[in-house]
Amino acid sequence: MLTQCTLNTSCNRPKIGVSGLVLFIFGFCSMAQASDTQTEIDQTPKKMTLEARVSKAQQTLDKLTQTLKANRQQKQSKSILDKRILADQQINANPFSLAQHKVNYLLPFSYATNPNPIAQQDLNNDNIDNIEAVFQISTKIPIYIDTNDELETLSGLYFGFTARSFWQVYNEEVSKPFRETNYEPEIFYRWQADLSFFDTRFNTLQIGINHQSNGQSGLRSRSWNRVIFSALFSDIDSAYYISTWWRIPEDDKVSIDDPTGDDNPDINDFIGRVEFGYAFQMGEVEVFTRLRNNLKRTDNRGSIQLNMTYPLSQRYDVLLQYFNGYGDSLIDYNNHQSRVSLGVQLRFL
Repeated sequence: MLTQCTLNTSCNRPKIGVSGLVLFIFGFCSMAQASDTQTEIDQTPKKMTLEARVSKAQQTLDKLTQTLKANRQQKQSKSILDKRILADQQINANPFSLAQHKVNYLLPFSYATNPNPIAQQDLNNDNIDNIEAVFQISTKIPIYIDTNDELETLSGLYFGFTARSFWQVYNEEVSKPFRETNYEPEIFYRWQADLSFFDTRFNTLQIGINHQSNGQSGLRSRSWNRVIFSALFSDIDSAYYISTWWRIPEDDKVSIDDPTGDDNPDINDFIGRVEFGYAFQMGEVEVFTRLRNNLKRTDNRGSIQLNMTYPLSQRYDVLLQYFNGYGDSLIDYNNHQSRVSLGVQLRFL
């Protein structure tokens, strides 16, 4: 039943006069204007602090990590290199970081059967030590990264640099000199394929220009320039690559003291023309084998290197390294050498 008040329009109700209505409209407009002004203030761009930038970068990295993991699980076979690829992705996204290029290690105890003294003027066959320290530092930085793909990749142009030193640190007779240091700058394009077939992943195809020298002059000088092609494959517990190169020709020396001629015209015959690497895991032990060969039926030469690592911490591994053959260093490119070394390595896989 409808009430009397509903039917009777003359029931007592709150009445609003003209002045009250004007005040109400004015107050509502004022509140709306204040709200718009506050919105404008809130939307005014502010300069981000360093902490805010770091936080935003971390959020981007976390999102990228989740995307990569989902992609790996849905579309690709698992690979021993998954953690390594993910780490390189994150390093490229961080402008304050440097990525490893080749292996970084310090071998304080390295015994060589036939160390070459000619690279250092104070050394000779009588005072050179068979035991020395060997260390390698290697890093790369992206020059251009291809970001056109739906997923951020490692495809792009890079600059890499590697330095490997042989230090007569225990030789007090001649003031502990560096016997030899090899410098290896290079620029290369890396294509991250990440194509899977059966249980194998085709990870990377790479082409680059490589220079390697020992920084010496005259009769001690050794150097060469190459165009290097490489392909990298992997599965759940192993990785393997193959590299070959074309040496950029140099002019012949007019005389033995000619500084502009080729210092080592036969280097391909000793160090080789192709390189094959294979790495695998046995529990916590990681094994890496590298073979080089000159691909000649007669006077076949090359080298083998074997690395065995065991984790010391999340960052470092203990490294046992064995080398036999030619090209232990540039000064030894045509000198057969056997070497056993022990030390630590910055984790690579």
